[in-house]
Amino acid sequence: MFICGLDITNYAKAQTAKTFSRLKFIYQKLATIIWITYSLYTIVGIIKEDFSNTYEQSISGKITRRSIECAAFLIWNIMMVKKQELSHLILDVGRLGCILNKEIHKMYTIIGTIIIIMIPFMAWMSMTLPFQNEYQCRQITMYHCFGYDFVRDGDNCSVQYILIFFRQFLAYTLRTAVTVVYVTICCFLRNLLSTHSELGAKMVANPKSRINCVYLKNFLEIHEQTIRVLKRFEKTMSLPIFLIVSSDFMAMMYGVIRTNPFDQFDEYSKKITVYIPAITFMALQGTVSFLCISFTASNIHEASKKTNEVQQDMLKRAFISGQKTDIHELVPISILYSNPPFILSAWGAFHFTRGIFLSALGSALTYSLLIMQIMK
Repeated sequence: MFICGLDITNYAKAQTAKTFSRLKFIYQKLATIIWITYSLYTIVGIIKEDFSNTYEQSISGKITRRSIECAAFLIWNIMMVKKQELSHLILDVGRLGCILNKEIHKMYTIIGTIIIIMIPFMAWMSMTLPFQNEYQCRQITMYHCFGYDFVRDGDNCSVQYILIFFRQFLAYTLRTAVTVVYVTICCFLRNLLSTHSELGAKMVANPKSRINCVYLKNFLEIHEQTIRVLKRFEKTMSLPIFLIVSSDFMAMMYGVIRTNPFDQFDEYSKKITVYIPAITFMALQGTVSFLCISFTASNIHEASKKTNEVQQDMLKRAFISGQKTDIHELVPISILYSNPPFILSAWGAFHFTRGIFLSALGSALTYSLLIMQIMK
């Protein structure tokens, strides 16, 4: 995230040298200029995308193809506003793990780092490998330069590799990092909820255990701290995840439409054949990203549901075996904690439950087929 211009360590209590802090500050300002330039470049590209005959000229088609780039800038802008909240969120997640003697496994960090490096590199490969001859490289270079030919003959392929690398790096790196952080925190919080509920389930399953009001209060207090972290997590990450999932959904639809095997090969279809690797990668990346986000986020709902069931069982045991003094305290506790399971959402637009998989994939296929019929 720091490389992409999002420094969430500014708000951590860490002592750093003044020279290093000044360098970090300068780098962040430089990254801000790069992101603003990138957004202006994307806007101008949408407006002036008539220099290449490779694409159709509808504004909806241009925005759909550029949805990943538009989402990348919006994600950076939102995360810059929320970077203090994100820093505090990560600290709260760490503190909550210390309470239950859990920590994020190092394998998550290793796998996440590999994914963050691999996705932009694969996107760059899908856009460069199909173009090997000088004429194709010149066409792509002119397209990225808005129709102007600034490159001398023989250097077009090298310039093309550099231009597409920076474009794909900005388009995919930060959004992939945010996705990895979201999925990692979801997995960790789900493990905390599962561990906590398993401890309570063991107490309920043991007929010799005595679940009194003190134990129940401690159990509910830890659960309440977990819910507070989940609410902060929802508040901080729901909007960036909404943008990511929305662009993933559009990428899936665009991939289905453009790789339609039943399409009549008209003039436009022949022209985009060379872009099939890039379109396929974009669709597959969007599908995998959507499935990872929705699966891990829906697991929070399942784990929270299991914790609520354990709480109800513990309350029943406490009512049955508790003393009279405990019962007077348990009645308001049972009313206070009779809440529905916690559900993560994408900015409130839709909620992550197990049922979202079939409904989302079914909607993508349905609308894609509908658009294909209209285009005919």
